[in-house]
Amino acid sequence: MSELSETVLEAGETSAPHFVSARSITKAFGEHLAVDDVSLDVAKGEVISIIGPSGAGKSSFIRCLNLLEVPDRGALEIGGSRIEFTGSAPQKAQVRALRAHTGMVFQSFNLFPHFTALKNVALPQMRVHGRSKAEAEERAMAELKRVGLAQKANAYPAECSGGQQQRIAIARALAMDPELMLFDEPTSGLDPEIGAEILQVMRALAADDMTMLIVTHEMEFARHVSNRIAVMVDGAMIEQGPPEQIMSQPSHLRTQKFLSAVLGR
Repeated sequence: MSELSETVLEAGETSAPHFVSARSITKAFGEHLAVDDVSLDVAKGEVISIIGPSGAGKSSFIRCLNLLEVPDRGALEIGGSRIEFTGSAPQKAQVRALRAHTGMVFQSFNLFPHFTALKNVALPQMRVHGRSKAEAEERAMAELKRVGLAQKANAYPAECSGGQQQRIAIARALAMDPELMLFDEPTSGLDPEIGAEILQVMRALAADDMTMLIVTHEMEFARHVSNRIAVMVDGAMIEQGPPEQIMSQPSHLRTQKFLSAVLGR
């Protein structure tokens, strides 16, 4: 197996004029090619929604961007840290260099059930950034307030609704000072009213110029909040463009079929 070459650029330097530059990202699970030669550039402050049918490779691609799945081939640069993938797993320092720029919110909330909301948001700051308990809790309160949950600071996850738990997870990610937020179906499994709470928080982040990549089935959200929509089918990114172009005049027949199915319900 060939070695992975890695270069971490000096702070502020970049080999590309984009905050995120993914090149030919490819990931297979056994015989299944989940992500097939996908490239995507993201500018600072841009919001991109990734849409497509279930099993299209959307979640696998976004997990590759945070190295939760290590690409088999390709190159990835985020905020000046770059890795080229040629087969081997990256070193922990390499993973930390890329993840230092990102926060991620999953379908499942992944909260510690025996910790309060405040501690769930504070603890990662203490472990990763070395913040004192007082500093971390002050920041945690600020982020809980930002997502409208200051009153739940001392509540445990079981005492919170699904939407509230997801907002705690968003606060936890924001408290880590990410420059890029990755969302993997953040409203999946939530009823529409509760899901609307999450989307409102994300709209506010977009209004604050947070760079975001969002895997979503929320078509109206994608239409109105995104700067760009990218479409994935069968592991490939088949087209991308401004929301109105993709939604109203998609060029690819497979995109037309997908949108006809989801918008015609």
